[in-house]
Amino acid sequence: MKDLISLVEEYIEKNRLLSAGPLVVGVSGGADSMALLFVLKDICDRKYPDISLSCAHIHHGIRAEADHDEKVVSEFCLELGVPLHVAHIDIPKIAKEEGLSLETAGRLQRYAFFNEICGEKGTVAVAHHMEDQAESIAMHIFRGSGMEGLCGIRPKNGNVIHPFLCLHKEDILSFCKARNIKVCNDVTNEDTAYDRNFFRHEIFPKIEEGTGRDPVSALVGLSERVSEENDFLDSLAEKALEDLCGDEDLSIPQPALAEMPRALRRRVLRLLAIRTFGDVVDIESVHWEAVLELSEKTEGSASIDLPGERLAVREGGRISFRGTGAFAMEEGGYVKGTGIVVPQGQEYQEIALASLPIGEKVNFCQSFAPMRLRFLENEGDIVYNNLTWFFPSSVLSDAVIRTRRKGDTISRAGSSCTKELRRFMNEAHIPQRFRDRVLLIGRGNETLWLPGVAHAVGFTDAFSAEKYRAEKEKETNGREETLCVLEFSEETT
Repeated sequence: MKDLISLVEEYIEKNRLLSAGPLVVGVSGGADSMALLFVLKDICDRKYPDISLSCAHIHHGIRAEADHDEKVVSEFCLELGVPLHVAHIDIPKIAKEEGLSLETAGRLQRYAFFNEICGEKGTVAVAHHMEDQAESIAMHIFRGSGMEGLCGIRPKNGNVIHPFLCLHKEDILSFCKARNIKVCNDVTNEDTAYDRNFFRHEIFPKIEEGTGRDPVSALVGLSERVSEENDFLDSLAEKALEDLCGDEDLSIPQPALAEMPRALRRRVLRLLAIRTFGDVVDIESVHWEAVLELSEKTEGSASIDLPGERLAVREGGRISFRGTGAFAMEEGGYVKGTGIVVPQGQEYQEIALASLPIGEKVNFCQSFAPMRLRFLENEGDIVYNNLTWFFPSSVLSDAVIRTRRKGDTISRAGSSCTKELRRFMNEAHIPQRFRDRVLLIGRGNETLWLPGVAHAVGFTDAFSAEKYRAEKEKETNGREETLCVLEFSEETT
């Protein structure tokens, strides 16, 4: 029988999971993610030496053991020689403010942090295994999911890979024990109040006991068979949405929807909701049925309440999705993974970066978005976060703070590819309703920095700082260039 590392290595090659660029491994401290980091470090050292491997850990602020978990992960990364990125995020606070469940808020924050580290060319690896796959499918079934839910977790979804989907949980636990890998125990994994744990500890054992068949293998096999058909139908829905809306519009003519077969209409509406909200995991079968009924009627205006203070709306002969409450962000604010959103309906003017008083806190758009520009006097004082940008002083002469305009482009640091900013925002899943209100630093039509999202010049974290310094060393033959710092606050005043 092949050893675990060989199985994972074959699975990676079969599904073409690894490519050049940064590889960020999400590690909680549990057996699954600790084993994943160990295995990927081994494989990359032997077969992919050009891949830059790092670890990302989030301190969620939920469990008392979180400090201990961070310490265990930190020590393991030190032992392996893997760079570690840690974020302290108050998930309960974010969940309450945005009307989300703890699980949904935690997932959104995790992937926003992972993507922030890996950048446009990078890959994120997470440790879902076969039991996770089966539990996900079972939960989808009983939430009334369609074919999409039966597909479960894909080996690769965008830039996120799942190299452990070929493994059972017991194999991972045995591997950790054999390799003396210290792991953390998350007591919430035993709490059957969570749907996933209920299936894991209550339902699956009963099925196996009563039928003599392994429900995990059966559900995993089901997902593999359904995935091909689902991909084909999704391609039809994407083309239909593109034909009706392009990549910017967030509404669909109701008559065009009504002419579609119901199965295609459902998929088109789901894709529109994803384009609008970025995530639709909390929207269940009963909601989609109500949205479908909304799209079938032609008379008058109407709306359907959706989870997370969201709406589906029929108005003026068009169907759209909208946010209310925290999702609307009418007052403006920082949105994780989206950036700094200016207040809705306010008049504002662009600000020349060079006009900002050095070292003083000022506001963009009246009392909104406190920010400060300063020179970096001591590199030992560098503190990285989503809303701090380090850049050469030469940028000051012609850069401005503004929102996007027609013709804007972005070429992310480390990438030779220049994209239209509208296309980049679409690929980054920035909700369309925010795109004209997101602050950026620009020079002509060139986007230099999207706070909290991406940068083209300078650096925003330790990884990009290392690359920036190496490039500057070549360009200036070792001559130092003064660095500036622009920092925004998440709070409004």
